[in-house]
Amino acid sequence: MRAIQQAIFIVLLILLLAALPFVIEVNPIDRTVATHLDKFAQMYQDFFKTLINGGLGTYTLGNQERNIAADISSYFLTSLLLLVSGVTTAVIIGLLFGVFLSRFKLVRTVNLVLNILSAIPDFILIIFSLVLAISIYEITGTRIISLRPDGGALNFWFPILLVGLAPTLYMFKLIAIKYYEISSEDYIRTAVAKGLKVNYINFQHIYKNIEPYIIAELTKIVSIAIGNLFIIEYLLNVPGLTRFIFLSYQFQPVAIGLFSLLLVSLLVYCVIRLLLYLFKRGLIYE
Repeated sequence: MRAIQQAIFIVLLILLLAALPFVIEVNPIDRTVATHLDKFAQMYQDFFKTLINGGLGTYTLGNQERNIAADISSYFLTSLLLLVSGVTTAVIIGLLFGVFLSRFKLVRTVNLVLNILSAIPDFILIIFSLVLAISIYEITGTRIISLRPDGGALNFWFPILLVGLAPTLYMFKLIAIKYYEISSEDYIRTAVAKGLKVNYINFQHIYKNIEPYIIAELTKIVSIAIGNLFIIEYLLNVPGLTRFIFLSYQFQPVAIGLFSLLLVSLLVYCVIRLLLYLFKRGLIYE
C-alpha cells in the first residue's frame, strides 16, 4: 500500500512539474504573473486520453511535428547508455582509487587532484571541459567532441565522460572518508597485526563495510548524473530524452520525457545494484 501511495505521489508530482510552465504566464509588458488553474484539468484529460488511445502524442522539432512513439526508443537508449556508463564509471573509479589502489603514492596524487576538483561546481567543470576540448581541436586539429546529433562515437564517449565526472568526484569523496574511518577500527588493526595481506583486508573487511554506504548514497549519485544529463544533452546536442523537454514547449512531450527519465534512473539504479551484487558474490567470501 505504501509503495502504491508513493507511486501515485510521484506521478502527480511529475504531472504538476510538467504543467507548471503552461499554467503560470508572465506578461513581459506590465510585468505581471497570471495563473490559469483551469488548464490543469484539460491538460491532464488530454494526456490520459492520449495514453488510453494507445499513443504518446506528438512533439515539435524545429518546424516539424513528430510522433513521440517513433523517436522515444532511440532517445531512451541514448540517455540510458550515457547514464549507465557514467554511473558505472563513477563506482569503478571510486572503488579503485578510494579502496583498492589507495596505498600507492601515485594514486595519492590523483586523490589530491580529485579532492580539488570536487570543490568546483558541476556546471563549471562541464563548461571548462567543453572549452578544453575546443582548445585541443584548435591547437592539434583533433576533434574529440561533436555538436551534430549524428556525430557517432563523438556523441557518446565525451558526454559519458562528462556525465560520470560529478558522480565520480562524489563517490570518491564518500569512499575515501569511509575508508579512513573503517581503517582505524580495531578489527582492521587486528587483521594488520596478524600479517594479513592488504588486498585481503581491502576485499574481505573494508569493502564489505563500505558497500552499505555506497548503496545508501546510490540514489543521490544517480540524481547527480541525471542533473548533469540535462546540461550535457542540451549543450552537446545529444539526441536523448531531454529533447522532449527542451525542444518542445508542450505539456505532453515534457511529461513523457520526465516519466522516461524516471524510468531510466530506476534502470540505472538496478544495474549498479546488480553489478555490486555480482562483484560481491564473485570476489568477496561470505
